[in-house]
Amino acid sequence: MKILNSIISIFKVIIGALCVFITSILCGINPKNELFYRKTCSKILTKMFAKEIIIEGKLDPEAQLLIGNHTHNMDIALMETTIPEKLIWVAKKELGETPVIKYMLTKTDMILVDRNNKRSILQMIKEIKERTQRGLKVVLFPEGTRNKLDPKKMITWKNGVKGVAEKLNLKVQPFVIINLPFAFKKNPFRIEPQTIKVIFLDSFYPKDNPNWYEETRKKMQEILDKEYQKLNN
Repeated sequence: MKILNSIISIFKVIIGALCVFITSILCGINPKNELFYRKTCSKILTKMFAKEIIIEGKLDPEAQLLIGNHTHNMDIALMETTIPEKLIWVAKKELGETPVIKYMLTKTDMILVDRNNKRSILQMIKEIKERTQRGLKVVLFPEGTRNKLDPKKMITWKNGVKGVAEKLNLKVQPFVIINLPFAFKKNPFRIEPQTIKVIFLDSFYPKDNPNWYEETRKKMQEILDKEYQKLNN
């Protein structure tokens, strides 16, 4: 049964890759309809790993910066499916080295950044300011990368997100993703759709609490611990 599921899962990955490829081309050719293309592709991808999505809390329509735990590459598809409006993603410059992906990113207001280049970081801040002034929501993962060894635990948060939020005084709303990475099994590789939960925490302005960054990370980890404990019982 696992072997059959593995074969089916590989076909799903191929379909998903084609979906992303076609979406990238369409967004580049006709950026006016990018929201429709992105949301359609995201829904197709999400159906591959999520049998149900449970939403707790409410998205603040006035939130400018969304920050969440990074659990899997499919986090983006999940959040694009969960949130109907246009989201701005900040991606590492390496993604822009893939011609088709770069084509889409440069046509759809996405932001590429070289974390080791100060000029690139300053340009990122400038672009985030411009996007949020247009009423768009920017999404960042403070961890910078995901914890492949134990997705139940967040790794150290980078200071870049804190700096951006405070410098631009953006209204921040944290979110927590539960159970997504466990849809992807190993030995053999297979996708077993899970019930995924997205929890939106209360939004706030960084200036109201000088310790907001550390306290937010602690609160999000407590939620992760609590939710996974419930799943294991």
